[in-house]
Amino acid sequence: MSKKSKRIIISLSVVVALIGVIVALSFTVFSLKNVEVDFRTSHQNITLSDEEIVEGGDFSYGASVFFHGKNGYVEKIESLSPYIDVVNIETVFPSTFVIHIAERQEVYAFAYNGTTFITDQNLRILKEEVDFVSTRENAMLFEGVEIAENDYQVGDYLQIENFIDIYSSLFECNRTLTEQTSLISSIKLLSEFDENIQQTQTTAVLNLFSGQTVQIKNATYGLRYKLNMFLSVFSNLYSLIGQEIASGGVWTEELLDSCTIIVNNFYNYTEHNETECYFNILP
Repeated sequence: MSKKSKRIIISLSVVVALIGVIVALSFTVFSLKNVEVDFRTSHQNITLSDEEIVEGGDFSYGASVFFHGKNGYVEKIESLSPYIDVVNIETVFPSTFVIHIAERQEVYAFAYNGTTFITDQNLRILKEEVDFVSTRENAMLFEGVEIAENDYQVGDYLQIENFIDIYSSLFECNRTLTEQTSLISSIKLLSEFDENIQQTQTTAVLNLFSGQTVQIKNATYGLRYKLNMFLSVFSNLYSLIGQEIASGGVWTEELLDSCTIIVNNFYNYTEHNETECYFNILP
């Protein structure tokens, strides 16, 4: 046997030995021994104990932490309660998994076939109510959407083609869910034909508990910036008292209590982008 062949055999032996050591360590030192639960948010609607959540994940103890299919664990854990949102499953070496969980929030209410589904912003059904009435303390009623026919159950996701996530855009404007639900009574999507551009566009109509109506025109374009403008206008609304109305007369508190705030984008897209918009206030 040549010296070159011997060197190759020795090198391969070393590699095989190293692989063997790594595999052995993987299934001993790095074998899964512990699973912990970490709640990232409050969890008043998740009544399961940490032990029940871990047990429901059906983890493969003793297997290497490197070779676990975590997506399967996530699905099993989230099936335990519609309110569970597994943010991720973290590997803490050498032998521990930490399940990071957030509680899904009750954001929207959708009427469907004689019942009302309460969902999070991702349209997961959290619970079902028969006699839903929108208040400042519960979900925002969402109307004007096309819900695909299905035998929906709690834990399923509603299938909606024309859905626009108002909550997430307002959240990007630094408005918490509590602030949103205390402000907005209902949201309705309308398809309206715009004579100026000869196109049908979506208008999001926000009915406020304080009495005003907000129309976000062309709501699929630059929504966050339009909502931010609405919030700015609304916070300064009553500074208009005593000022002239374009259609005649002056603004009074009573008129502002029931006015309509319209927010739209400029039509000339070559000169204006989605961050630029304007507003009108109508009595």
